[in-house]
Formats: sequence, C-alpha cells, structure tokens
Amino acid sequence: MGNLAITVFRIIFFIVYMIFIFSSIALSDLVMTLCIPIFLISRSYFRKITNLIAQLGWPLFTLAFETLGRNKLVYSGESLREYQNFDSNKKIEGKDRNALVLINHTHHCDWLLSFSLGERCGRIGNIKIAMKDIIKYIPFVGAGIWAMGFIFLSRQWQNDQHKINKAYSHLKKDGEPFWFVTHPEGSRFGPSNLKSSQEFAKSRNLPILNNILMPRVKGFTSAVLALNDTVDAVYDLTVAYKKAPGNMVKLIYGSDPTEIHIHVRRFPLSEIPTSNEKDIEQWLYDRYYEKDQLLKTFKEKGYFDQSKHLNLPFKYQKYLPNLILWIVLLLSFFTILIKLFN
Repeated sequence: MGNLAITVFRIIFFIVYMIFIFSSIALSDLVMTLCIPIFLISRSYFRKITNLIAQLGWPLFTLAFETLGRNKLVYSGESLREYQNFDSNKKIEGKDRNALVLINHTHHCDWLLSFSLGERCGRIGNIKIAMKDIIKYIPFVGAGIWAMGFIFLSRQWQNDQHKINKAYSHLKKDGEPFWFVTHPEGSRFGPSNLKSSQEFAKSRNLPILNNILMPRVKGFTSAVLALNDTVDAVYDLTVAYKKAPGNMVKLIYGSDPTEIHIHVRRFPLSEIPTSNEKDIEQWLYDRYYEKDQLLKTFKEKGYFDQSKHLNLPFKYQKYLPNLILWIVLLLSFFTILIKLFN
C-alpha cells in the first residue's frame, strides 16, 4: 500500500510540475511577444530581457531532469567556473565572456547537459543552441527558444549556411555574453551513422573512429572564422551514458534514471588556428580523435578520468527562490485572466 501511495504521489506531482513548466513557457512567450517593440528599437535590450527569462526559466528543466528524474551527472576534466566573465559590457583578461561549446551527439537529451553545466557556472541564461529544424514547430517551445536566439538547422550545409552566418552576425551585434552550443557530428551516434562516418573517413584518409561520429567541419570552421574576434575559448564536452536514457517523459518522471558522465576540456582561442580553414578542420579532427580515445576508456572502465573528478553537485535548495517567483508570477497571471473573462 505504501509503494502504491508513493507511485500515485509521484504521478500527480509529475503532472502538476509539467503543467507548471508549460504554463511558465506560455507566460515567457507572452512577455517576449509584448517586448517586440523593444526588439524593433534595440536588439541589445531585447536580448537582455530574453537572457533574463532564460536565466529564470531553464533551471525549471534542469531541476526536473536532475531531481525529479533522478538522473546523476558526473563531471571530470577542467573546471570552468574560474574563467567566467559576467560583465556584459567588456572583456576581462583571462576570463571567458563568450565561448563555443562542442558536445558529441549521443542521445535526444544531450542538449540538456549544456544547461546543467551552464547552471553550475552561472551561465544558463547565456546559452544558445543550434537545434534541428523540426523543433521550431513545437507549440510555444519553438517560438520561445527562437526569440531567445536559438537557431534551427536542416543539417544540410547548402540550406543552413545563410542561417548560420546570420546567427553569428546577431551574436556579435546583440553584444550580450553567450555560450553557443553545437553537435558537430550533426547526427546521433548509432550503428548506421557510424558505418557512414567510417566510410567517409576512409575516403578522406582520416583516422577511423569507433566510438564517435566524424564531425562535420563546415559549421565549426565558419564559427571560428566569423567569431574569432568575439569568442574567448572553446569548451569541449565529451559525453557518455552508463545506459541509454528512456524517452523524455521517462527521463523527467524518473522511472528509468541513468548516469551521465561529462568530461570537460577548455581551449583558449589563442591556441586554436583562426584564419586558415584547413588548419581549423584539422584541429577539430584532432579533438575528435581524442574524444574517441576518451570514450574507449569509458567503455573499458566505466568512467573518464577519476584523477580529474570535478565536484559540481546539484544544489536544489538554491532553486527555491526561483520556484517561488514563478509561482507568484503564474498566480498573478491567471488571476488577471480570470478577472478579464468574468
């Protein structure tokens, strides 16, 4: 009887929390819509508003992912906290105001990991992600993340080149700090994609990778060429799952939690070639060969590098003010709606 009561409580709590999240998304979309006149006057001020909404809103997802979903994140490698520059107006020597973030694409929830790391570094509101084009058609969600500066790609360079270059131009013109997140492979890791990736490597006389797909270099190369006077560093995240995650509902509900290992490496832009396309491509290929070796180690040992373990616990207590703020905002919003329609 006790287990049944706990299960019923979890189901009810999950449903209530999902309603809470989607209500927050709807309210965020409304606020951003009302701010369109500001966008027409100043992109910079509009971006400050959307970044603030992101700073308040995305933690609702990481809270669900790590607490309600009971998924465990294990970090290793280099700490990024000491490099963060929160000054929106200027660069600070030795600090990263802007960064390119590379994540190997393994499962549908990889994008959430950038938010979890961004939250721990205080940069969750600055994250912009290159996502699949189909996501823009999700009601409320698509419009909201488009307004926040995300870009939607078809994964075909001839179709995406103009969108990507336009996005880079906006990142520079907006003048706000950013983490621009991409999956250079463009597709999820799997047997069929791995075979195609290895055939491509053979045709180009490149090293054969067994644990990760070859990166599509054009997107990264164009980013470095376009943003080399703006970006301070590249953050390379190598991600591995102890077991494959379930669908998004299971992942957040917590019926089948998983353990995810994230190995972090930081490369100052001064250590990366920034003017020659071939050199940039080779730099990315070299990093992916290293990622392949890291993933091989993970498969053999079940972890990346214990000597470089990062203590980045999830502190759910600090979310309480955030939750209270959203509850107050939503209650006020629905109170106004009720009065309007009565």
